[in-house]
Amino acid sequence: MKSTHRVYVAIAMALVLALPIAAQTKPPASAQEILGSAVQTAKAEQKNILIHFGASWCVWCKRLDAMLESPEVGKLFHDNYVIEHLTIQESQDKVQLENPGAQEMANNAGANGGGVPVYIFFDSAGNRLATSMAMPGGKNIGHPATPEEIKAFDSLLEKTAPRMTAAQRQQVTDYLSKQKY
Repeated sequence: MKSTHRVYVAIAMALVLALPIAAQTKPPASAQEILGSAVQTAKAEQKNILIHFGASWCVWCKRLDAMLESPEVGKLFHDNYVIEHLTIQESQDKVQLENPGAQEMANNAGANGGGVPVYIFFDSAGNRLATSMAMPGGKNIGHPATPEEIKAFDSLLEKTAPRMTAAQRQQVTDYLSKQKY
């Protein structure tokens, strides 16, 4: 009887220990759920929305994230946008991190196979305002690094962040121009 009891205790302990792991493997929210939540927040805060599509392996995505959160210009972005991240184009061993519907959302914005990072700007009603596919020929800006990309990104900010002043946009341009890649 004692050995049977030990088996039950061992099984119960294994189940208890597995619960946190099961909770951690919850699938990511869908692109539509995230956009819907962002729309609610954007309406309440009277902002537009910036959705950044990226992958864990993407160095340029991390650089874009660093800019959006930087002490130098991060506040400007957060004052003007509700910022959300969606995962696409993950490596095979991390494909479970991808947000369902995110790749389709990026593709519908013209990012078919264009690499990451990609971003889409929406108004507070969820209407698309602009995308990172703003380079000549509809190519992706990605993280703005070249003078041409920085200029195109500045045009996107002017179009999608109406409360951001020319001086504030210049602050972003200066930040990007000083980065050494």
